[in-house]
Amino acid sequence: MADSNPDLVEKNRLLEQAIRKKWNKFIWSGLLAIILGLLIITSGLLLNASPYSAEGLVIGLGVIVVLVGVIRVLIGIINPLSHDDLRRIDPPSEESY
Repeated sequence: MADSNPDLVEKNRLLEQAIRKKWNKFIWSGLLAIILGLLIITSGLLLNASPYSAEGLVIGLGVIVVLVGVIRVLIGIINPLSHDDLRRIDPPSEESY
């Protein structure tokens, strides 16, 4: 049975495509940032330096990188509710040339 509104089908397809692109862009880079931040934190803990030294700065940098990764993952997880939430870029018309 064919859909009675092909425009709605096209909008739904565009929404699914946008969700997939957003997932691929933000989730993987966010997970990579989290792993990198955890490695930085681990290397800071292995320094065994005295308090108020480079160890604290390295651990702080690792925490910031982990937080950035978590935010990127959350951005990737949150999806637009409808196709109206997407910005539509119209191709330039021939009259504008």
